Amino acid sequence: MRKSVMCVGLALLFGAALQLRAQQPDEARAVVAKAIEAHGGAKKLAAVKAIVIKGKGKLSVAGMDLTFTMDSSVQLPDKMRNVIDVDAGGMNFTLTQVYNGKKGWVNIMGKTMELDEKQMKEGQAMMEVEWVTNLYVLLEKGYKLEPLGEVKVGDADAVGVRVTKEGTREVNLYFEKKTNLLRKAEYQGADPTNMMEVRQEKLFPEYRDQNGLKMPSKLVVNNDGKRFLEMEITETTIVDRHDDSLFAKP
Repeated sequence: MRKSVMCVGLALLFGAALQLRAQQPDEARAVVAKAIEAHGGAKKLAAVKAIVIKGKGKLSVAGMDLTFTMDSSVQLPDKMRNVIDVDAGGMNFTLTQVYNGKKGWVNIMGKTMELDEKQMKEGQAMMEVEWVTNLYVLLEKGYKLEPLGEVKVGDADAVGVRVTKEGTREVNLYFEKKTNLLRKAEYQGADPTNMMEVRQEKLFPEYRDQNGLKMPSKLVVNNDGKRFLEMEITETTIVDRHDDSLFAKP
């Protein structure tokens, strides 16, 4: 009799665990669905395939604070060009980074170098992070969503969702409970100054409304908890498509 009662108890416990596990993805999908609506809706977000972002801010490198301006052109899913003008204590130089999905280059002070295999792999991973933070792609098959519970992001109450997909980097997303806006993306990345692995946080503390879309107006990046970049996004322009020549070798 005791054995029978124990078996029934274990069966009920196992059934409850399966039910909870089944509910978790639904919970995470509900969080993402609310976020997609808060950012402008799936239809408008899906239309954002090519974009120009201009900004200015501060980089912290090797104990030095460098000021910069940046002109970035992105074409999802796999093309990016950044032109960064840096002021390093009165010494000015321009850094151009190009990634076209198959090849990549960096040009600094007139000298162009091809990205190596490790740098290309990191570029591919970062483009995938950009896809994920666009949110609407999370509705597609292949993405697994799991709830992470409630946390604080700055002063805001937030709820987290873990995003995984076979062959890509895991990304944790945190959405403010009050507004449903994305406040933080967290993932394993590489410090671009030395390619050492770091735990990277990309924070979105401020947004502006642009034609019904919520677009970040400020960006903060922390590497292993230390401030790496802080940027005011001064201009965001959505275009139909960039010319392929933009992503040619600089």
